[in-house]
Formats: sequence, structure tokens, C-alpha cells
Amino acid sequence: MPVSAQRLNIDARASATEMAETIFGDGVQVVDATYDGDRNSSGIWSDGDAISPDATPSDSGVILSTGRVRDFTNSGGDPNRSDSTSTNTRGVNNDADFNALAGTSTYDAAILEVDFIPDGDQITMQFSFASEEYPEYVGSIFNDAVGIWINGVEVASPVFDSAQINNVNSNTNETLYFDNTDDHANTEMDGYTVTLSVTMDVTPDEVNTIRLGIADAGDSLYDSAILIAADSVQATVLANDDEETVLEGQTAVLDVTANDESSGTMVVTQINGQDIATGDTVTLNNGFEVTLQADGSLAVDPPAGYGNLSEPESFNFSYTAEDDGSGISDTAFVTITSIPCFAAGTRILTARGTRPIEALAVGDLVETRDNGLQPIRWIGRRRVRAEGRFAPVVIEAGAMGAHDRLVLSPQHRVLVLHPMAEILFGEGEVLVAAKDLVNDRSIRIRAGGEIEYFHLLFDEHQILWSEGLPTESFHPGPVTLNGFEDAVRGEILDLFPDIDPETGAGYSAAARPSLRGYEAAALLA
Repeated sequence: MPVSAQRLNIDARASATEMAETIFGDGVQVVDATYDGDRNSSGIWSDGDAISPDATPSDSGVILSTGRVRDFTNSGGDPNRSDSTSTNTRGVNNDADFNALAGTSTYDAAILEVDFIPDGDQITMQFSFASEEYPEYVGSIFNDAVGIWINGVEVASPVFDSAQINNVNSNTNETLYFDNTDDHANTEMDGYTVTLSVTMDVTPDEVNTIRLGIADAGDSLYDSAILIAADSVQATVLANDDEETVLEGQTAVLDVTANDESSGTMVVTQINGQDIATGDTVTLNNGFEVTLQADGSLAVDPPAGYGNLSEPESFNFSYTAEDDGSGISDTAFVTITSIPCFAAGTRILTARGTRPIEALAVGDLVETRDNGLQPIRWIGRRRVRAEGRFAPVVIEAGAMGAHDRLVLSPQHRVLVLHPMAEILFGEGEVLVAAKDLVNDRSIRIRAGGEIEYFHLLFDEHQILWSEGLPTESFHPGPVTLNGFEDAVRGEILDLFPDIDPETGAGYSAAARPSLRGYEAAALLA
């Protein structure tokens, strides 16, 4: 719903030292500060919670812009009057660091450099990114750059990928992005991110230097801004990122503060910059709902009808947690994903003929396409409701050759031999997710009731026969391993100690190339 414009209070005459003192908080001492850029491109904002709550990461802080900071908001009427707000300022052009970061010429940079002494070996910073380049220049080279350097070294973090229009927009990382073309937020910018956070390594008890700023990339048109929350550059409270991987349709429950670092108890106060209290729910842009439970954990529920993925799918959201003693807060990210499996009743070709998968045991020999008889090293199983993302795919007998009726999870991959596969992908045999084989005739989705899914793990990724159809075995990559409870994950890692749970290294590569949904569509068209 459109709102009425109101000018955000911004002191554009604030000195570099005043800006540094505004954003630096506990555990950090400011020694010196300098600002390089147009005098109208930096400032300290105040009353953000009252005037522009959606577009500012906190009530006050420092804004750096490639245009005039006063143009971040309007004084009245329509809050977003133009889709091309641009100012060719007297900011820094072709700064060497920003040119290297952007991979092209940069213009109108606004850069704050601060010497500081931290108490600890890490500091964090909370910020948001807003741009007039949304949505027109998504996918182009005109991708304004946000950068931070600590002691002359660029801070390499996935967070800064999020502070780029090509990496967070209505199509990519949409849960971290707000489109403002409907004028719902009091800002002239056409799009902006949720509150982001970055953790940086520093040398404790010594003078360190941070260089941070923003620059136009490719040309000097279309303004962008970085908004740094007051007191958020601090070394006292650290919120750490969390990951959870679940089967399709499952509710993920996470204690996100369990790995956070503080002297007191951490309490979740915001999801994607929106205030939340016990029992409240925040709906993300992709329809997922995040609820703060009485024990402080987060429950993440999928939207109705969500599912039938062709491949593991991930999305992110941010949470802000506050130390209940000091009142200091920090922000971190949560990543959610999911995995494939066999259904109970599936008959597997073994050394003793075809046998139901639920009758198999560790050590049983299974016939594989590439390596003959191979012993099962591990079997996993789970019963779920056959609805939404868990609704199985039914492949009728003969749909893909000489095989019987087979039921698989939507993401379970089937070996496909196709004359066009060699031409399109350089391989005559490829793996295609069951969901991507659905034709609503001989291969269809069947929802209703409950279903038990199984995983078979071998010494290497294998192709085995399920009801006579070649399908894949379980592949313990980082996404799939994270989908299990700690005890189950530990059992797998005990069996395969060389596997790196973070990267998947230490286990074999996939037995065949795996196609994405659009690649499968091209092959089967």
C-alpha cells in the first residue's frame, strides 16, 4: 500500500569523525576518521523508525550514497516519484579498489575510512543496500558496488554478493529483497535489501583500518546507497549464521541463538528487519512463514502447495538478536534447503533377486550399473505426509522402458538415456529428477496419506535398478547431510571419515551429470 512521502532527517554536514562515532559501538575505540566523496553524499540519519521504518536498518545511522543523500526520500506526496533518480556528483571516480571490485570503471564513490582499536579479534556491522537501479538493470553491468576493506584487504563475504542488484532482487534471493515500485516504503529508491550483517576479522588491541563505501559502476547514473546502523560496528555481541536442511514440506525448527556469542542471553527481535515477539509470525517474500516460539526457537513453515522441486532448493532470511543484558544486537542469516529419497515398497535388484527396499540390511549386495554387486553401507528411512513437497512421483510400468511401476520422491534422480543428451550436454546418459519427468499421463504426482522414504548409501555414488528402472543411490553432499539429525549425520561421517560435511569432498562425484529443471525440459521437449 503506498505511503506518503516525508523527508528523512539527515545531517549531511556531519564530519567523518561524527559518522565514525555514530556507527561504532561497544568493544571498539575510534582513533581517527576521514571521508572522501561529495559533501552531499554522506550524512547521519535520525528518526528512521518513525519516518522510513521499512527502508532504514535502524532508527539512526550513517548513509553513504552515489547521489545526494537528501534524495533518499522526498518531502511530500508520492514517496517514489522517479524510476531514474540520478546525480553526477563530485564523488571519487575510478577508485582503484572499487574498479577492481566492480570489474569496470566506477564513479561518484562515497568512502569512509576509520582507524580503530578493537577489544576482540572480530567485529560485525549491520547495514542495508538500496538502489534506483532496481528493477530495470538487474542482470546488467550497471551494478553499483558496495565494498569494505580491513587493513587494506577486501572483505570477502557472501553478504556483499547480496549488496549487488544482480544477486538480490525479485528473482534471486527474493527473501532478502523488497521491491518498492509500488511505493510501499518511504524512499525514492526502487528497491532495497533486508538488514544485512557481515563479520570481519581484525587484530585486537591494535590500530586497524576499515575502508567502506559505495560507488556507481559502469556509469554515473541511477543512485544507490548503503545505510549502516548506529552502534552496529562492534566487537561485543556476535550472531552467527545457521543452516537447516529438511525434506520437502517439512517444518524446520532452529535454535538460531545457540551458536551466538555474548555475555548474556540472546533474544530474537527481528526477522528480515521486521519486529517479532513470541508467537508472532513473519511471512517471507517466497511465502514461507517464520514463527518465534515460546522457547526462543524459530519454526519455518512452507506455503500451501509448495513442492515438487527438481533439485535441492535454498533460500535465506536474516534474524536480529539482542543481548538481554547489554541491549547490544547483531544480525545473521539462516539458510533452509531439502533432499530426495526412495519410497517404501520399491523393489531393488540385489544378489538375491529383487527385494523390497524395507527388507534390505546394511551389508546386502545390490546390483549396480557400473560396478556390479556392491554392499550397502548405510540405510536411512523417514515417514512423512505425502502432501505438498513430499507428494511422490508415480512412474507407471513401461513409461520409460521395460520396468514396473515405481514411486519416488520428487527430487530423486532417474537415469535417462536420450539421443539428444550427447549433443546438448556431452554425455549420452544423464540424471533427471523425477519431478522433471512428470507428463501428467504415465508419470504423475500423487498426493495424499503418508509415505515412507528410504536412502541407500554405498562406498561410491551408484546407479541401481529400482523396479527395473536405473536410479541413483544416496549422495552425501553438504546439502543432503545437513538434512539429518546430528546422530544420523554423525553415523554417516563415522562410516566415511574422509567426507568434509561443509563441502562434500571426500566422497565420490555423482555417477552421471545431473540436469537442472530447465535442462531436463530442453532434453525432453
